[in-house]
This record gives sequence, structure tokens and C-alpha cells, in this order.
Amino acid sequence: MPAPAEVQAATIDKFIEGWGTNNPEAWVELWTDDCTNKILPFSLNAPPMSKDTVVSKALPKLFGNLTNWKLQVYDIVHDTKKSKAAIYATSKADTPFGDFKWANEYAAFVTLTEDGKQISKIEEMVDTAFFAEMDRQGAAHAAAAAAAANPTTTVSA
Repeated sequence: MPAPAEVQAATIDKFIEGWGTNNPEAWVELWTDDCTNKILPFSLNAPPMSKDTVVSKALPKLFGNLTNWKLQVYDIVHDTKKSKAAIYATSKADTPFGDFKWANEYAAFVTLTEDGKQISKIEEMVDTAFFAEMDRQGAAHAAAAAAAANPTTTVSA
């Protein structure tokens, strides 16, 4: 039997509160130890990540490059009978890539535990066009930093 709607809603609200921080531990505070996070769409071929992988690798790398993180939730569809919620949100932040700003759009599909007090699974549909541009900006920034660190000298004859 699913947990009462108010218990589930409180968990979803606290999950969103943690997501709104720029802190990996706060974001995963309500995740079960075996919770998985899958980045969608399936065409990205991203394997599900364990809570440990998200906390130790994925989020520090991401949040370590972002400042002034802001999350805006636009809609939550909560199915209390299935203990699931769909959260439509966007996030904005500054990046170390010059004028390029983080501006991502999500639909996060969250599954709650039977008692409604934790998150057991997350599937995140992300803006693939934005991520492609973020990768391009990151590569250009890395190339520019490498060139600045290792200038070449040209000798004229």
C-alpha cells in the first residue's frame, strides 16, 4: 500500500529543496543506498549511475564548474497510487567558459519507496542540445587553457 499523499509530497518537496542547492550531498540526501539515476533520452546510451557514483564523480564534476546555481520548478505531477512524481524544471548557473551560461531543462521522473520517505529511482530527461553545446564549450575552454599553459615559440629564419 502506498504511503499517504502528504508523506510523499513532503519527500518530493525536500528532494527538490536539495536539488536546488549546489551541493551533491544535499541533492542525494533522500536517495536510498541502491537508488539509481538514469539520464535520458535513451539515445544518449547513458548507463544508470549508483548513488555513490553520482555523489563521488558526476555531481562534484558538474557542480564544481557551476556557480550561482538556480533551480526553477514549473510543474509537478504526483501519482500517489504509484508513488511517483514527474518534475518539470530548469536550472541556470554561471560556468567557467566565458560568457557561456548553464541553462538546462529537465523532466525528472522520481520513484519513491513504499513508505514514501525516500527516493528509490530517478530518470532525468535532459536537454540534449544544451549538453552538446556545453561539451563543445568545455572542450574549447580546455584547449584554450592548454594553449596558454604551453605556448609554442616560432623562430623566423
